[in-house]
Amino acid sequence: MSEKTKILIVDDKIENLIALERLMVDFDVEPIRALSGNQALQLTLYHNFALALVDVQMPDMDGFETVTLMRMNESTRLLPVIFVSAIYREDFHVVKGLESGAVDFITKPINPDILKGKIRVFLDLYSQKHQLEAEIQERERIQKSLEQSNFLLNSLLQSIPDVVYYKSPSGTYIGCNKSFEILFGLQEKQIIEKSDFDLFKPELATDLDNLDKQLRSKLQTVEMELWVTMKDGTKALLDYHVNPILNAAGQLTGMIGIARDTTERHNDKQALQQAKDDADSANMAKSMFLANMSHEIRTPMNGIIGMTDILMQTELSPEQSEFLQIVRLSGDNLLSIINDILDFSKIEAGKIMLEKINFNLKEKVEETIKLLSFQSQKKGLYLKSKIDPSIPAELNGDPLRTKQILINLINNAIKFTSQGGVKCQVELLEQSTAKVKLLFRVTDTGIGINKEGKAKLFKSFSQTDASITRKFGGTGLGLTISKRLTELMHGEIGVESEDNNGSTFWFTAEFGCSESTPDLSGTPVQEQVSDFRKLYILLAEDNPINQRVAIYNLTKLGHKVDIAENGQEALALGIANHYNILLMDIQMPVMDGIEATHAIRQWEKTTHQSGQLPIIAMTADAVKGNMENFLAEGMNGYISKPFKMNDLETILKLAR
Repeated sequence: MSEKTKILIVDDKIENLIALERLMVDFDVEPIRALSGNQALQLTLYHNFALALVDVQMPDMDGFETVTLMRMNESTRLLPVIFVSAIYREDFHVVKGLESGAVDFITKPINPDILKGKIRVFLDLYSQKHQLEAEIQERERIQKSLEQSNFLLNSLLQSIPDVVYYKSPSGTYIGCNKSFEILFGLQEKQIIEKSDFDLFKPELATDLDNLDKQLRSKLQTVEMELWVTMKDGTKALLDYHVNPILNAAGQLTGMIGIARDTTERHNDKQALQQAKDDADSANMAKSMFLANMSHEIRTPMNGIIGMTDILMQTELSPEQSEFLQIVRLSGDNLLSIINDILDFSKIEAGKIMLEKINFNLKEKVEETIKLLSFQSQKKGLYLKSKIDPSIPAELNGDPLRTKQILINLINNAIKFTSQGGVKCQVELLEQSTAKVKLLFRVTDTGIGINKEGKAKLFKSFSQTDASITRKFGGTGLGLTISKRLTELMHGEIGVESEDNNGSTFWFTAEFGCSESTPDLSGTPVQEQVSDFRKLYILLAEDNPINQRVAIYNLTKLGHKVDIAENGQEALALGIANHYNILLMDIQMPVMDGIEATHAIRQWEKTTHQSGQLPIIAMTADAVKGNMENFLAEGMNGYISKPFKMNDLETILKLAR
């Protein structure tokens, strides 16, 4: 429950205070008493009042003197004050009351209806003031977010190797990237507010102007290949793509053009080989882009989620706690979307490798149901499971990816169901001595899918219609990822559904059979290190916010932490002190985490150290394969930002 609005009531007679309090029972307010002017002034130091009702006649300090002193204090300078007096005289007390800073006068005996009306007015004004302050803060937050987004967008445009430019609707240039400047030998400041005819030879200018005219006519992307004379006099074939920028009303507000040099591909006799090389380069650029975007997004998300978790552990009002929960949920949703996109990209690049380990299927299904039960309960839905008892207790395969498919399907079922519930069933289809084939079915009582909608399922970035994205959210990648994972498990995936009549998503998968007991080799080690011991930790991190998040969590666990701002400092401190573990960020100035690790390992080898310092990669770059790369570079483990407290506790078990 949020804190009530407070009203200060000042009177030297307790019976008058009680009478005023009784008049306020109809309002959701907290009246606070003061029996003198001095006491009233003291209370204003500790409370934020919406209104003050002050008696005029009081010993020691009357109401006029009290309010005059209030007006001299910044915190109460604008506090609305109503004088309550039994000696009301039109020509004297009203003037004196207004001069002292009061906004109104009420005579005793008090008319309850008049007083309630005045209180209601000032409470409304107080509420409107707070609402306005909140709106101002929100606008400032949005403005800051827009500035950050614009900075990121400009950085991305400048890093693109293709020629990029943007124009006004009339065709004059507004700006360009570095590639444009290099190709045409023109600086951005030279092209602003200039037309193609001002910058290029008539032939090229006419072609580009025709391209703009086509775009203005169609309001769609237009393409054209044009031969261009470059700065050094050579000819280049540029593949132009000009895209319209439209406002909400569909009106043209600008144009953005991208031009790629295709000369070599056009002229080269080995065009097929060149195309393959371009594709490989594009894939590498895509991987680099994914790695960089993952890092750039996860780094601030680590700060947002980490500081939110820290703030939620402090003393908060219910309203503040609710707002922080919304921030935390939004951060988790954003991370889910990022992970979907990364997973999809890894599958597309053929970088997903399924594990083959022993696991208990019933346990994994129950874990999935437990994970999503809160979400179903919040919507008033049932969520239950049923597993064929003839399925072997232990299977061999990839439990993580199996759970990922189930989570995607059950999550979708809950998302599109408002009444009834969801049931997960697992049946045995085939069995031999070496393997089993299972059928997983997720049935819901939700909105169902029509024939046209089913045709769009399992396609990248696709949902049954545009309104689904607006209403329910999501990237449209969950089913695509599930389909690819199912295929890797030598299975199929499909759906049985009718519009407004629920859906059943199913998939099949093959698993190995195993009669051995689960691998518990890690258990003794966990038991051995589970007892708390204070660690001396070196944290190499250049981001101040991430430093604060990590320091807070580590010190809360009882550990001592030193900070290195870059890899060079980490190297110096790692040599100078005997740390139990080093948490190493990868992307840092001066010397990055990989270079610092190499240097520490070389120093350990040269000086014949008795044991290695455990170095843990701590990075927002979450592209598949990094774990293996970090281990190959001499590190001992990996933790991805934003990390959870459990992840941090687990990784610290590697400390020496």
